Amino acid sequence: MKTTIYICPVCWQELTEDATRAVCPRGHAFDRAKEGYFNLLLSERGGVHGDNRDMILSRKRFLERGYYDGISARVCEHVVAHMPQGGVLLDEGAGEGFYTARMADALETVGREAQLFAFDISKDAVKLASRRSKMLRTAVAGIYHMPVATESVDVAVNLFAPLAAEETHRVLRAGGIFLLAVPEREHLFSLKEVLYDTPYKNTVADEALAGFSLLSTEEIRYEATVDGQEALIDLLRMTPYGYRTPRAGWERLMSYERLRIPVHIRLFIYKKV
Repeated sequence: MKTTIYICPVCWQELTEDATRAVCPRGHAFDRAKEGYFNLLLSERGGVHGDNRDMILSRKRFLERGYYDGISARVCEHVVAHMPQGGVLLDEGAGEGFYTARMADALETVGREAQLFAFDISKDAVKLASRRSKMLRTAVAGIYHMPVATESVDVAVNLFAPLAAEETHRVLRAGGIFLLAVPEREHLFSLKEVLYDTPYKNTVADEALAGFSLLSTEEIRYEATVDGQEALIDLLRMTPYGYRTPRAGWERLMSYERLRIPVHIRLFIYKKV
């Protein structure tokens, strides 16, 4: 039996896990899926939560083609710089685990022992994340009520997921680090020029977060050429534009064999105060 930073979503007591399940002192039990994750998402409604399987597989294929390697490399550098030996990392809204697995590899490369936890609201995404690395301890869970113990995390990471600043503050230890990545103004603008008659640039939120001090902020900016219609379709489907785009926009994109896209990301590094 071993403890985990994941806690019971029913009564918020500590969970203890073994090979087959996780159980709290009040007897609430959660079976471990064959992929290794726990489903800690409580909902009265069935159906699909979060990104559907098509979106997840499109994102997996697109990311594995290397178009966002410039993002993952810089994120990993920050994680290595801030992760203490034997520390705990939490990837909030980790999707299919592409970035989390890269973080695990980076920490292993420098000999930094750490526990890596990752969750997402999409069960299909978590199934894929669970297969990426044996270092990852995964769960299906929501970001606004994280089933994560208070002050149990050294480094929290949020890469393009919804922001739940109060919950992140709660789960971080004193002095813990929060790495936040958001799209900058020009991100994927050339794609939107193809899809929409009146394309718009992204709005970047205020950098101030209550309970955190901002250590640093930086832009990641470069251009990438997306080759082939399959890759272009994957790019569109992995984003919210996939279900917002009118038929005419889809048809215009299908006339392209390649597209030069701006990758424009803002990284914020915060410290819990």
